[in-house]
Amino acid sequence: MLMFHELLQKVPTKKLLRLRRPFLKASALLIVAIPVVLVLGERLPFPLPGEPVLYDPTDWSLLLGSAGGQGRFDPAMTASVTSAQRYLSAGEPVGGLSVVQPVVSFLLYRVKPGDTITGIAQKLGLNPDTISSLNRSEGRGVHSLSVGEQIQIPTQDGIFVTLDSDFDALCRKKGVPPEEVLAANGVTRDQLATGQKLFFPGVQHTGYEYSLSLGVAVSNPLPNAWETSPYGYRADPFTGQRRKHNGVDLAAAYGSPVRSATEGVVRAAGWDDVLGNYVEVAGQLGYSYVYGHMSRILITPGSRVVRGSVLGAVGATGYATGPHLHFEVRKFGVPLNPALFLSGIR
Repeated sequence: MLMFHELLQKVPTKKLLRLRRPFLKASALLIVAIPVVLVLGERLPFPLPGEPVLYDPTDWSLLLGSAGGQGRFDPAMTASVTSAQRYLSAGEPVGGLSVVQPVVSFLLYRVKPGDTITGIAQKLGLNPDTISSLNRSEGRGVHSLSVGEQIQIPTQDGIFVTLDSDFDALCRKKGVPPEEVLAANGVTRDQLATGQKLFFPGVQHTGYEYSLSLGVAVSNPLPNAWETSPYGYRADPFTGQRRKHNGVDLAAAYGSPVRSATEGVVRAAGWDDVLGNYVEVAGQLGYSYVYGHMSRILITPGSRVVRGSVLGAVGATGYATGPHLHFEVRKFGVPLNPALFLSGIR
């Protein structure tokens, strides 16, 4: 067999030169890259293999942030690194490991074309409520992200809650041990103050507050009405048999104006044997809203409506025992409990 140096002698010199040049270039790049990685370490603005992507990899503000690692985040919403380290150092080890709730920190995400709150949350493995409640107060503007806008992304699920006079009672109400809340915020008890906003890890809004956070809460179509029959199973008012009631009945004076609970497009307006005179308005994200038993319809299919637009008048048409509005909230055609989206039903 030919030795290696004998094989080299048989290769033309020009080919060897061509092979050597890319090898030298690659070696030079590697020599430059290794010190950079060692110096920058965890401050590189892109994730290492296996790390979750929690921010826009093109956002170099993470690399150029302040010495405390907070970057350009709102200091009122982030925990002090020094106080967090003091608290964590006091944690009691269990089985050789310190089992302590990690301090929440925040990263910036730059909105890209086509991004939505729900889509960003899905991509980052977080609950949409977490991102919305942090960046959109009470859901205002949750459906109108601007390309290039920077939003804050926490490293764990949770929401901010304003501290009242009893910290322990608030923790019991939210179902989170006080120690976890203190650790997540990097504070101690003597640093708590009434009116302070604290991050409650793992907690999410529920009911109407959840819908409000996600921008799907609606206004009352009959502000001065009162509830006569809630959503769910009930005795049928005509037969007495147990049947599912897919909406909420709101009683008001005959002829009272029925207003759209949200903006949208009128999908249908006409007659149904059960609903009588009814209107269905298609909203955002697959939601639609049904208004039934009206005495008359004052809108036509295809019309665009805004919150508060008059759709018709209260009546007792169809399967009804008296003047009232039957109001439904549907998601992709499936009825949901309107109480989760409505506030102030009495």
